[in-house]
Order: sequence, then structure tokens, then C-alpha cells
Amino acid sequence: MPHILYGGDYNPDQWPERVWDEDVHLMQEAGVNLVSLAIFSWSRLEPSEGKYDFAWLDRIMDKLHAGGIAVDLATATASTPPWMSHQHPEMLPVTIDGVRLWHGARQHYCPSSPVYRSAARRLAEQMAARYAEHPALAMWHVGNEFGCHVAYCYCDVSAEAFRKWLQERHGSIEDLNRAWGTDFWSQRYSNWDEVLPPRRTPTWPNPSQQLDFMRFSSDELLACYEIEREALRERTPDVPITTNFMRFFKPLDYWKWAEREDVVSDDVYQDPSDPEAGMRSAMAGDLMRSLGRGRPWVLMEQTSSRVNWRDVNVAKAPGQMRLWSYQAVARGADGVMFFQWRQSRAGAEKFHSAMVPHRSFAAWTQCAAAASARTWRSSSTGSRGGPSSCRPSRRRGSARSHSSRSTTGRCSGPTSSAISRGRRTICPPTSSWSSPTSTWSGTRAPRA
Repeated sequence: MPHILYGGDYNPDQWPERVWDEDVHLMQEAGVNLVSLAIFSWSRLEPSEGKYDFAWLDRIMDKLHAGGIAVDLATATASTPPWMSHQHPEMLPVTIDGVRLWHGARQHYCPSSPVYRSAARRLAEQMAARYAEHPALAMWHVGNEFGCHVAYCYCDVSAEAFRKWLQERHGSIEDLNRAWGTDFWSQRYSNWDEVLPPRRTPTWPNPSQQLDFMRFSSDELLACYEIEREALRERTPDVPITTNFMRFFKPLDYWKWAEREDVVSDDVYQDPSDPEAGMRSAMAGDLMRSLGRGRPWVLMEQTSSRVNWRDVNVAKAPGQMRLWSYQAVARGADGVMFFQWRQSRAGAEKFHSAMVPHRSFAAWTQCAAAASARTWRSSSTGSRGGPSSCRPSRRRGSARSHSSRSTTGRCSGPTSSAISRGRRTICPPTSSWSSPTSTWSGTRAPRA
């Protein structure tokens, strides 16, 4: 893109459709150029098994494109719908103590479950088939914060997958015994069926078993990501693919994961009361730049103010939001995004702050994040800045010109701006997209 990515997660299905036009207008006023869309929309997109409803997503994709806003489109597989766990309770995860985790929150799936994997691939295929040529599509967003709530599953399905993983890694049962030092405390195995995940034990479990299980669990979640990635790549080989990391999240081997991403993205939720928050964010930025090995990286999520999980939310000091955003850019970030665009009207994150609060127009003059965005965008786009740009205008803006990739390194068309991504140059061709119900014709949005 010809400028830094700026925007946030967008969940229009949580709000009445009459709000959507206002959202697009306010995004234009704030200088938003990218939103992450439909991350938790599986139950809306597939209300019952095998029956899909994309009509509402078609409409919001169209509105965003008309408003000049590109889309980081999610595969929507981060949270399974109720019908899946109702029909297949065996796909629900089990804790180290043998407690099954039920539907009612998010990420309630066993990473090794063939039921979950098959359903996730089908939905990814449906999304790719429908939106491959949509002009708003700029990037794919697979899942969300893999392993955040369920990094390990100890169910029987996971146990079987663990044994297969161990056989590929160690070969024979004797080699496993040797690697795990099972002569200690009479832990020697005589056949593979005896091997289990490191479930709750009377005292300290075998540390080598624990380490292998951590490696296995990271690989199982990575396999879930790659199943969807392959489905997307078949239909859209030129569209970048990402999933959002969580700084120094130990359960996942991010070095292995990053090799499978086109764009590395990270979620950072600094605590303003932590005197080392700036240092930790700097280190996270350096890590993401290193993981990408020269590829783009994006600060995918941060909060404009408070979060929903801290006992006490200390207000950010004046200029601190701007400082931390600049810090990411200084460490190589190609985008500064937020969770989320409009604050949730219900649910566990109702009181998690957003770029737009519940009453958007009444509080719009407080949109410091938008003012900050104009500051760093003005150097490359010449856009207007200053506090007055936070206030909503009565004038509706027209769709901005977009750009796409060129393999020639030169641009032609109505605009002359270009930016290189390795061997690729982003510039402005045109394209059209059609669905069974409607037809778009215009300029393709920029690939991130």
C-alpha cells in the first residue's frame, strides 16, 4: 500500500445494519484504510451445518469497498458455532484435569479434532471461492490468536495424535524410553498404547514428556492454520495470508509459524501502569521484525484505552497512545491497527474500549487515535491533519483510488504512487467481482 495500514477489527454483525453506513463514513473521516473483518462470524456465516449465508457479508464488503477501505478478511474459524459442539461434543477440548470445556466463550475446540479441521477447511474454501475476486480483499486472516485459551488439549483424540507424532519423532518405543529417561520412577513403556499426554499426576510429571507435548501442541495448532492456508492459496495464490501472534507467547513456536505467513502480525496490549511496558513493546517489535526476516509486519491489535480483563485499568498518559504506535513503526511495522473499530454492544468484551465508543458521534471529538493516524499518514499521502479532522463532517467522501500489485515494477493508470514489497510493486489496475446476487465493477483494493 502507498501508506501505513491503519484501522482495526470490525464486527458489523454485532450491530444493526443501519449503523454500517455511519461506520464507513467515520472510517473515512479517521483515515482508516484497512479493517479485519468477520473474525468471529462463523455462526452467522454457517448457521447450520453445510448451509451458508454470505448475503450480509457481501453487503458490508461492498460498502467498505465503495468507501475506499480495504479488508483483511478472516476465515471466521476462531470460534465454532453451537451446532458443531452440540452434534459433536467429542470435538470440545479437555483440560489437564480431565474437565471438558463447553461452548459459551470462544476457541472451544480440540486442535487435533478431525471434526473441527474438516469444518474449518470447508468454511475457508467457501470464503475463498466467494471473495477471491472481490475488489475489497487485501489480505486473509486465518483464525485468531491461536492457542490463546486452549494451547493444550488432553482428550483421547489428542492422545492418539500425540502417539502418532511421537512415533514420527522418535521411531521406536525403545527410542522414546531412552529420550524420556523412563527408567526414572518406573515410567518405562512397553507399547505405544500406554503413552498418554502429561495429564494431572500425583507429583512432578516427566519433564521430557512435557516438552514433547508442548512441541506437539504447537504443531497441531499449526496444522489447523495450514489446512486453511492451503485452501486459501488454491483459490487466491496472490493474496497475502496472516494470523495474529501474541508477542512472547511460549506455547507456540513462532519461528516455525512465521515461515508460513506472508505478513507477520502481532497483538500488543501494554499496561500503562507497568514501568517496563515500553521496553517490552520494543522487544516485541524487534521480535516480529526478526520473525518476518524482511517481510512486512503489522501491529494488528492494541487498545485505544482500557481492556476487559484487568482488575484495574490505568488511563494512558497524554501522548502515550501516539508514542507506542510510533514505537511499532520505528521498529519496522507496516501497519498500526486496533481492537476494535466499534465497541461491542454486548458480550464479554462489552467494556473493552475501541476506536469508536458505543455512542460514536457524541464522543467523536475525543478520537485521539484518529488524530495520531493523520500525523504519520500525512508524510506519505498529504492528508489533512490536526484536531479538527476528528470531528464528523456532513460531507460524504467518495471512494478513494486503490492500487494493486504489478510484477513489472512500473505503474500505469490514474495514479502514480507505488511501493515495492520485495519483487512486487503495488499499483492501480482494475478488476471486477461477482456473486450469485450482485456484481461489482471497479478498482481492486490494495494488497497489504
